Amino acid sequence: MRDNTFDYAGYRIKGALEYRFDDGGYIRISAKGGNVENAYYADQPYRFTNGKPGSIPSLDTQFGNVGGDAFGNIAVPVSTFAHSSGFREFRYSDGVKAKTAQGRLDFEKPLGESITLFGHGRYLKYSYDFNGLFPGSGTGNAGLTSAVNYLTYRPTGTAVSPINDVLGLGIAAFPNTARFGIKNLRTGVLLGANQTAALNALNGNGFLQRTTLNHDSIDGRDLGINAGGTWQYESGGLKNSLTVGAMYYNVKRVQDQSATASVVNDVRTNSDIYDIVALDANNNVIGTLSDNGLVSYGDWGAGIRERKDSTFSLYANDELSIGDLHLDAGIRWESDTATAFDGQTAAINQSVQPGVVGVVRTVGSTFNGVYAPANSMITGPDGKITRSKASYTVGANYQFTPNLAIYARFADGFQTNNIDPVTTIRLYEAGIRYQYGRIFTGSATVFRTDFKDQSYNFADPINPTIQSNIRADLRTKGVELDLNVRPIEWFSLDLQGVFQDPKLVNLAINGANQAGFEGNRPERTPARLFTITPTVKLPNGLGEVYGRYKYVGKIFADAGNGVALPSYGVTSVGVTFNISEKLQANFNADNIFNVVGLTEGNPRQGQTQAITDGYFYARGIVGATYGGSITFKF
Repeated sequence: MRDNTFDYAGYRIKGALEYRFDDGGYIRISAKGGNVENAYYADQPYRFTNGKPGSIPSLDTQFGNVGGDAFGNIAVPVSTFAHSSGFREFRYSDGVKAKTAQGRLDFEKPLGESITLFGHGRYLKYSYDFNGLFPGSGTGNAGLTSAVNYLTYRPTGTAVSPINDVLGLGIAAFPNTARFGIKNLRTGVLLGANQTAALNALNGNGFLQRTTLNHDSIDGRDLGINAGGTWQYESGGLKNSLTVGAMYYNVKRVQDQSATASVVNDVRTNSDIYDIVALDANNNVIGTLSDNGLVSYGDWGAGIRERKDSTFSLYANDELSIGDLHLDAGIRWESDTATAFDGQTAAINQSVQPGVVGVVRTVGSTFNGVYAPANSMITGPDGKITRSKASYTVGANYQFTPNLAIYARFADGFQTNNIDPVTTIRLYEAGIRYQYGRIFTGSATVFRTDFKDQSYNFADPINPTIQSNIRADLRTKGVELDLNVRPIEWFSLDLQGVFQDPKLVNLAINGANQAGFEGNRPERTPARLFTITPTVKLPNGLGEVYGRYKYVGKIFADAGNGVALPSYGVTSVGVTFNISEKLQANFNADNIFNVVGLTEGNPRQGQTQAITDGYFYARGIVGATYGGSITFKF
């Protein structure tokens, strides 16, 4: 939906063959596959004006996109152990390219009136090639500054240029340098550091930025099998359904995130990339510091990883009804054998291939062709660790009258994260449901959810080649509402909303406790969000007209709660026409008031973000968009 010079094509195809048994049940063989490209839009620069986020000149908040022709295909130097040619191509023209091939076998077969056997099996093979732009990644707001600052070298003291290290290498390589300049790779236009008026007028904003080329590919395969049986019993006012089964999963992921590099580009839609050049006193080029705009290689480490999981589970679920009382319980025991290997980094970085220009003469973090356990302290030399854990849930609801019921549930679950610590998840909830004829139906639920040892990795903002780990307990309590009001037959109003109080507890970065984070709101998590949907039915079954207002409360861009992204509400409208029994048309408009909404800050800047001189990085929703569909049944 944002401005883009590339088209992203693809296809999906699926089919199934099913046989139904005379006494009930079926056996089905199915398959699907595809090759699909998708655009990817990360964060971009924004400006705070009077406390509200807005556009930077030449880069619209609602439809702007720094990506474009300049990023179509860029050859990035890399370790020859990762890619034998010594280069890896970044292709923004491909975007996110996903290839999939899956086969399934499913069956259900009753054995008499009370027992049914079932089995489900799936094999999935896929590849995922991600080519995404991350403006401001690693450097954060420091990478967004004036073109004049970019060309200002300071050998000592506080640097003002985000590429000060590259400028220093340029002085050493070209000692006759009088000043530095930028050369537009598309137009060839050259501007020296002394042409301050032209630099400050660049695209109407005078900015340059560092943009990370994140090329992340994954080859994987999943094998999953789930088999078991269900026994049903009914006698008088008692009904019971018991399901027992076993599951097996075998999952493998091979990741290549090598050759993550950064370029210098301007701040506008379909931005241009610039070479950094050394100039003499007459602004003649005497040397080139960058490699077709590239000013760093291997920014995020060697980038080579392999992960495997082999899991076996046993489970049982039971549902019991005694009159108006309904009880259910379930338990699952899982054993997971996880393996994690990381590509090792060479002690001495490999040189770039002959013919590569610029002053950066190594590929940065260099994969040396050797794999080693990701964490031998817990896995041992074989890279494996086996862990077993059980999860369970119990719930009950009681129907006092046909119009009133109460319910409660407790669940103790977990999430395996390969060799990383298991995340324990506990859910407590209780609620009430009530209806008054057709006029009102509603439920209210109070809940508490605890995530223990939730963790993820992020790039250190000081040194992006270092992956830091954040781990914390997330605790959320609140209330969830789901209401439907229909005062007259042809009009209804739906309301769904969550009002909660999420908090971070026991947060640690790289194992060190961070007391300043205690009690903070988890990043990207609103305290309030709700949707209101009025619907009007058209006469004679012609269709319906609907509106929708979605509100998302204020969120924080970081766990340090340093940057608050404002709340926003999006209004949408639509209409559905039943043209005939076989033909239906739908038209819709989203964000009709062109609201600016920010969904996250700079995900790679770290956990303590800031606004610098009124500017910051964030990811936003798009402006007003329109669409529709036609469905024909035959």
